[in-house]
Amino acid sequence: MKKIGRSDIIGQRGMSLIEGVVLSMGFMFYPTGGVEAGIDGFIELRDTDTGEVGNLLLQVQGKATERERLQGDTGDTFEFPCSDADIAYWTQGTAPVLLIVASLNEGKAYWKSIKEWFADPERMKSRKVVFDKAKDEFTRASKAALVSVAAAVRPGASGPSVRKSEQLLSNLLGVNFASKLYWAPTPQSNDKTFGTALRELEKNAGSEWIVRSKSVLSFHPLDEWPWNKLCEWEAMEEFDVEEWSNSDDEDRQRDFVALLNRAIGEFVRPQLYHDRDSGVFYFRKPRERDNLNFAYRSLQNTTTRRVVGRYGKKKIDPTRAAYWRHSGFMHRFVKMAGKWLVEITPTYHFTHNGEDADAFAGERLKKIKEIENNAAVMGQFVMWRDFLLTHRTEDLLTQRYPFLSFSATDLLELDIGVPDELWKSQESDPSSPLFEYALSGETVEDVS
Repeated sequence: MKKIGRSDIIGQRGMSLIEGVVLSMGFMFYPTGGVEAGIDGFIELRDTDTGEVGNLLLQVQGKATERERLQGDTGDTFEFPCSDADIAYWTQGTAPVLLIVASLNEGKAYWKSIKEWFADPERMKSRKVVFDKAKDEFTRASKAALVSVAAAVRPGASGPSVRKSEQLLSNLLGVNFASKLYWAPTPQSNDKTFGTALRELEKNAGSEWIVRSKSVLSFHPLDEWPWNKLCEWEAMEEFDVEEWSNSDDEDRQRDFVALLNRAIGEFVRPQLYHDRDSGVFYFRKPRERDNLNFAYRSLQNTTTRRVVGRYGKKKIDPTRAAYWRHSGFMHRFVKMAGKWLVEITPTYHFTHNGEDADAFAGERLKKIKEIENNAAVMGQFVMWRDFLLTHRTEDLLTQRYPFLSFSATDLLELDIGVPDELWKSQESDPSSPLFEYALSGETVEDVS
């Protein structure tokens, strides 16, 4: 008599599990049936709102098992070995291939995009696919990632929309400045000589001024001390700031930006230092502590971030400092649609003793930027936004800084958005936005 073997039942149960997940996404699943060389079915993407299909297909190689323990199971990951023939067949085709392993005892399935996985020569050499049980589980939530795989097949390909609208947070802040500027002739020929003479008169005098063609332009009234000792204050002229901020003259706009750069340097003191070589403003190390935490208002609640951290030499002596990492930002003043804005770019500054620049700063920064993801950069920007919006505002202990302040910009509204899963699927470690872990064998020593 003809028989249907146990392996056939197991295989069909696995395909049914896979098909159920696909249908829950609103996509279609077509079993291959009959003779096939390594493809068990096709997933066709479908717009769940309109029902439209665009001939975007994913091939599926399904594997089902009733084993209680998957091969190479560590609790968090497991392995699936592949033959050279299978790898060649899957990777040389025109359509993306998904390897989906159905664990029938768990009632779960796990997936990988084969072409993406074996694009790494080391993985190709091992002939193994390693599944992360948390990240690679095949569920309805995998929908956006499947769209990403299918849409990347050819230029111009587009998948069905997963989200109709989205709000974007830009790295721009509004800029507000004093309403008046003051001009006067000066015998000093440039910023350096003027600054030297000024510091001799008043060590803590502000820097909100520039010298051009033996004249000084300043946010400070130049008929007051100590400015009146360095310029012909009797010839001082007072101007509305709009004569520079709204001017079409390129020289005036450059001078105004130079004044804003001077003002922001004064504004961030004393909490931040300025590295002249890189242009980075960064948190300084506390005198009596090796680490510094900064509390701020994030997108949802109040949180704390380590903004100065001491890193030890783990392989040699963890108690010896290798370097300090300081949270910092670079800035650029820009004018858009008649409004002045400042662009904030989060970054890091490195010192070898908490004060002086580290000789390996470039390598350390490059290492972080290679793994830093969208969530990490956004988190840092939100911190700097809170710092700039609240710093030197008037309270019981401090007076408001009179020459410069910042304001939040509105969220940008888009009719069509990109699902977060599509960003995360391209990032090396979406789960670690703060990077408070050791890099390349080094460890952070918290001795605060």
